[in-house]
Amino acid sequence: MGFAYADPEVLTQQQREAVAEHRRHVQHESRRLSLRALREEAELSQVQVASVMKLSVDRIARMETGDLDRVQLSTLRRYVESLGARLQVKAIRDDSHAELG
Repeated sequence: MGFAYADPEVLTQQQREAVAEHRRHVQHESRRLSLRALREEAELSQVQVASVMKLSVDRIARMETGDLDRVQLSTLRRYVESLGARLQVKAIRDDSHAELG
């Protein structure tokens, strides 16, 4: 979108619509963060989260590196809530999806 910084008066109608659509998308789209990035954004260390959850730091580290196959949903929910966030689970099939829990 090289024209996003241009004077709106010199943009074509199509360009103005594209800029407006881009702004709507940016405002409504959540940032995709890893568990680690979410924790770092909350300004918490692995040690702090492990202490709150009464888990080992190694377990927290494994969750953050994507080793989630054996993690219970309740543990993942507790981890996310310890960061001041909420967990949302979504089942996706083709163009359909269902939000769970």
